[in-house]
Amino acid sequence: MKFNNLNDITSLYKEYQHCITAHKHIQKLKQQVIEIVIAKQFIPMMNDLKWIKLQHAVSSLAFEPPYVLRCITDKDKTCHTCLNEVPNWLGDWSNYYHEGMPPLFMIEWLKVRPQLSQHRGRLIADAIIDETTAFRAILERLRIPYDEEDNIFTIYGCKQTKHTILENTCHPAC
Repeated sequence: MKFNNLNDITSLYKEYQHCITAHKHIQKLKQQVIEIVIAKQFIPMMNDLKWIKLQHAVSSLAFEPPYVLRCITDKDKTCHTCLNEVPNWLGDWSNYYHEGMPPLFMIEWLKVRPQLSQHRGRLIADAIIDETTAFRAILERLRIPYDEEDNIFTIYGCKQTKHTILENTCHPAC
């Protein structure tokens, strides 16, 4: 996924919006996500345009960084540990209609490790390509909120509030 300028971002956004609105099952899925967001009191951290700008910017790196993600509709609470070691696989940063990421409105969080291990032989240690600094610069330039720990960046599409509205309004003596 290579892009050259702002026109590429605009055309990708228009393409994404067309696909989201053209499919009725995606509209039903979006409504389901909205209901979950409201019920679980999620706070939106990203929007479609920010995700698309991130996809565009990632294409400028030496490789598309590997990632794991959790969707708002996921039932399991399993934390993915496959990024604990430097991955030897690439992430597919294209959109769902190109068999990449799910619809962007569904992403609860995305964990990215912008490092790549390349096998060089049985007797030689793998080469590590590290795009951590460049990836961090992208996030900061686009003003995308993230957490970073051990070269793993967590980008939140939505974040759950720590307290319910009633807990926040209730007097401490209650």
